[in-house]
Amino acid sequence: MAVQERQAENGFDRYIAEVRAVWGDGKDPQLPFRVQALMEKLFASTKPDDPWMAEIIRDGKPSRELYRDPDLGFIQMGHVHKQGHGNTPHDHGPCWVVYGGYTGVTEITKYKRTDDGAQPGKCTLEKERLDKLTPGTVVPYLTGDIHSTNAVQGPGVVFRFLSYDLDKIDRSRYNQEKGTVIPVPAR
Repeated sequence: MAVQERQAENGFDRYIAEVRAVWGDGKDPQLPFRVQALMEKLFASTKPDDPWMAEIIRDGKPSRELYRDPDLGFIQMGHVHKQGHGNTPHDHGPCWVVYGGYTGVTEITKYKRTDDGAQPGKCTLEKERLDKLTPGTVVPYLTGDIHSTNAVQGPGVVFRFLSYDLDKIDRSRYNQEKGTVIPVPAR
């Protein structure tokens, strides 16, 4: 569902145009919070039967690229997560991400490292906070933030805005039980 393929402007198209308008050079530290506000506005003005949202809900895909900006590099993903869907703690390397809940409830745990990073491949994590993405809730996670997701009430429609293509950057996953860091190199 690439934006370029749609003829009539809709709420999603306006959202993308607004993100492009505030992007600048992409380095403004307030940019994740501007995207947060724009996504909140999108969710508040979108009905489940709006054709573009109805398609996401009907298809029910766990992961779907909704838009990739050819000039600025950001990506808007859409996810439909069944209850119980989750992932292990991870970061997005040098990138930031904004998660938004349209339906369902998704918990996102943010962690902090409690080790000094002196032992390569080893780490200890402590839960820092728990965010609940209820319908309309949007939360940015900044560069280096370690987090994990868990759909506690579903199916949940979750938007994930990526400041850059994660396949093109080095990032990490974390195994809390083993106390290890697993590098995820760029592809």
